[in-house]
Amino acid sequence: MRIALDDGTTEDYEDNPFAEGGQGRLYRSRDERHVIKLYHQEDRARLPALQKIMGDLNVTRHDPSTVALFAWINGIVRRPSLGVRMLNINRDMPHKDLTWWFTPKALARVPEDMRGNWFDRTCIASEMARIAWKLHGVGLCHSDFSGGNFMANVARHRAVLIDLDGLVVPDVLPPSMIGTAEYMAPEIVTAHMYKQRDIRPSIQSDLHSLAVLIYQLLLMRHPLRGPKVHDPDNPERDDQLAFGEKALYTEDPTDRSNRPKDPFRGAWLLGEEVESLMRRTFTVGLHDPSKRPVAAMWRDALLRMADQHVPCFNPQCSGKAFILLRDHPAVCPWCNTRISYPKQIPVLRLYSGVGQTGHFQQDKGRIVGWQSRSLHRWHVQSNFSEHEANRAEDRAPLVEFQYDQRHGWLLHNLALEQLRVADTGSVQPIGLGAALPLREGQKWLLGTGNTARLALVTMQSV
Repeated sequence: MRIALDDGTTEDYEDNPFAEGGQGRLYRSRDERHVIKLYHQEDRARLPALQKIMGDLNVTRHDPSTVALFAWINGIVRRPSLGVRMLNINRDMPHKDLTWWFTPKALARVPEDMRGNWFDRTCIASEMARIAWKLHGVGLCHSDFSGGNFMANVARHRAVLIDLDGLVVPDVLPPSMIGTAEYMAPEIVTAHMYKQRDIRPSIQSDLHSLAVLIYQLLLMRHPLRGPKVHDPDNPERDDQLAFGEKALYTEDPTDRSNRPKDPFRGAWLLGEEVESLMRRTFTVGLHDPSKRPVAAMWRDALLRMADQHVPCFNPQCSGKAFILLRDHPAVCPWCNTRISYPKQIPVLRLYSGVGQTGHFQQDKGRIVGWQSRSLHRWHVQSNFSEHEANRAEDRAPLVEFQYDQRHGWLLHNLALEQLRVADTGSVQPIGLGAALPLREGQKWLLGTGNTARLALVTMQSV
């Protein structure tokens, strides 16, 4: 099949579609470089919206670092019918839609070289939040965040958002989709149920969908789907109520009527900060969209959560990693294997400088020490974040945890100038290449200047 683009160029595509959705059919180019979607209905009125998405509102054009995060429209098809063109994300690396990682049964069918482990899924969750942050940052709403519209190669830490031809710009581009049922925000489900046309998808409804996806990806169940029944005689209406006006978080702290039977794996397994965002989204934010955490909060919290994981020693464990929780036994929630050695694990609580030199306030960062885990520029400097680390030198390890049978846990200075430790009443410099044992109550000064953080050491018994 030969197609013609908006600019007059022609390209050759396979004659048969490889997939079909509600809006159109998908075809691969003969050279496998591109994919096109040809719409079922010839709606020329959508042309200005498509041109705007491809032009002024093109996130990847304004920020080249985001190219790999989006299957952005890069051409408009005029013949044989109206459609859009985008890069083929599977050309250089295979991806599957995210729903393959939502249940153990589906996950077992994912090829091993794509499957990854639970820690890899936390990295994908952070990438999804980053994608939403980039999109929302320019005022765009996707309107259909769902497991089918995020493609992933979890083992390679790659996530890509697709289906970008239906983007919403308030008062400029109206929504062409209202979403996928179980990911739609309650206000959208209710509006659709009662045919209230004045309530439409927005950045706030995207934020609900994002949180549902993160919850499902990390805990393999839906945060609103529990045992509570709203209409026993009408399953469709029961679902509409469960995801709409009667939506109730399965972990709601004051109403346990939708809680699964114990034991179940809840958001507490994700650490205090991420659990707090889940609770905020699915309690006060459930019916008040303005209270939902924004994408940047999810991105940063998930990055900090990744600093708290430890490996599971059970070679048969499906998760291979878990979060070391404060004041909890070091037991893997996926296979119940306990960390038996070493008997203590160092935890660094980060502090940022405030006001006068030498004055600090507690940060949100909490780093669980493990063999060969390293600190980077975003850990030691309060004015730098991981998403800004685009250069190799910004991602270079500066300090590393090491375990020695004789001395226990050490902090090894790889490349951090002016690393010092306050211990037993004195401040000791730790030169490049040197290491010092970690002890309860130590205060490590991670450089000099107002942006250098302080790290307080606690030794957590396991």
